[in-house]
Amino acid sequence: MAEESKAPHDPSRLIALLTEQRDLYLRLRELSEQQRHLITGDRPELLLNTLRERQTLVSALARLNEQLAPFRRNWEGLYSSLPAGPREQANALLQEINGLLRVILRTDQEDGALLAARKQAAGAQIGQLSDGRSANTAYAQQGGSPAPRAADVTG
Repeated sequence: MAEESKAPHDPSRLIALLTEQRDLYLRLRELSEQQRHLITGDRPELLLNTLRERQTLVSALARLNEQLAPFRRNWEGLYSSLPAGPREQANALLQEINGLLRVILRTDQEDGALLAARKQAAGAQIGQLSDGRSANTAYAQQGGSPAPRAADVTG
């Protein structure tokens, strides 16, 4: 609880929180890439594990967001009052965080489209199997098939 006793606008605390946020987003991006490979590589059983890990990171980001709330309340004033070094660090971290977030969101949209396409393709395959079974059933109900004949291998 020593960190909570620090001033809410302590520049070193802000940089530490933003660094932690950036690191969580880096890990989230890695899991996003792993998710893409699992979606395209027919490993759906592993996809659930990756999604669970991502949920854990999202929960950690939500908790971290609460810790950043005091800094955001008067962001303009706080940011302009930061010494040059921490202001540059904060700016660089925020740019990196925003870039990571854009990549993660874009990848998730693309993955959603991939999953939808795979679902549609699986549905079509199931439909074809059902049509084939119906044809086989209809053929069998017409009195069965004639006895198989040996192939003429002499030409």
